[in-house]
Amino acid sequence: MIRLPMLLGLAAEALAGILLWLSGSVWIVLAAVIAHAVSSWYFAQGFWRLLPRRYKLPARRTLSLLFIFLWILPVLGAAGLLWSVIGALKRPRNRALQNVRIIPLPELPFSPPVIFPTPPYSQGALRQIVHFAERPLKRLKAVMATRHMPPREAMVVWAKATRDPVDDVRLLAYAMKDHSEKKLVDRILALTEALPDVPVRMRNGYHKTIAALCWELVYHGLAQGAVRQHWLQTARRHMGLVFAPSIRAADTSAAPAAFDANSILYGRILLDSGDLASAREAFDNARIGGMDEQKILPWLAEIAFNERKFSEVRRYLSALTRSGEKGREMAQVKAWWSK
Repeated sequence: MIRLPMLLGLAAEALAGILLWLSGSVWIVLAAVIAHAVSSWYFAQGFWRLLPRRYKLPARRTLSLLFIFLWILPVLGAAGLLWSVIGALKRPRNRALQNVRIIPLPELPFSPPVIFPTPPYSQGALRQIVHFAERPLKRLKAVMATRHMPPREAMVVWAKATRDPVDDVRLLAYAMKDHSEKKLVDRILALTEALPDVPVRMRNGYHKTIAALCWELVYHGLAQGAVRQHWLQTARRHMGLVFAPSIRAADTSAAPAAFDANSILYGRILLDSGDLASAREAFDNARIGGMDEQKILPWLAEIAFNERKFSEVRRYLSALTRSGEKGREMAQVKAWWSK
């Protein structure tokens, strides 16, 4: 079926060539053009049958394209079409093209972000990464992850990272520590500057806030050495003003429970300052004011331990019904003293 149109096309093309060779009049040239058109038509039929199946349709347009191409380029058109177009379509695809995998883009949002109620890491894990990871980038990411942690837990990681041999890790740890410290210091200074202009009946709240912020600097370990002692004394001074008779009488809006909670904070500040007698008095005042004794017993046990009254330490901890979270410091202390 393919040979017949090819042979007819070859014969018609040969006839057209002979007529052009013998061209003596316009009628002979016209006959040669007609013979070339017939040859182009038969060649188009033959080449169309050689095309792969997916290139044959629509048949009329494909045949018309082949016919025009062959009619414009006599002889060379047929050879070029046979070598370039038909040969290329028949040749198998390149293996590199077969390895290409097309993946359609999914519609957005294709996967909602996972929001964890608590960070999927712990202070111990980050500390181990900072301590043992060989790649500086991994240690750097561990320090960056501490921005989601409380400053007291992050401080352990920062303290280790500040001794890192790589400058980027060390400077990032210093920057994050200084940023947390600067936020608290700025708030303390702003409240302290505004304190003289505050009415007397409202100063009690300012003193409590300033003392709590100073204690937060000490408690989280953001201040060390003489700076720590400065903020601890500042917190003690402001809490002393909170419990001053004149200020407490002026603050008529303060509820007794608020002063009980302040007694706990005051007692912790005094305990950290080393004033054990005053700290015990502050905790006793909190208990008299109605504070839950279970919240006071750990601090009384710590005071007794500092006074080397170990029998009282055991008595206070045995009365403590809060077992504490397993693995936490309070649970470990109680388990040791209950042996």
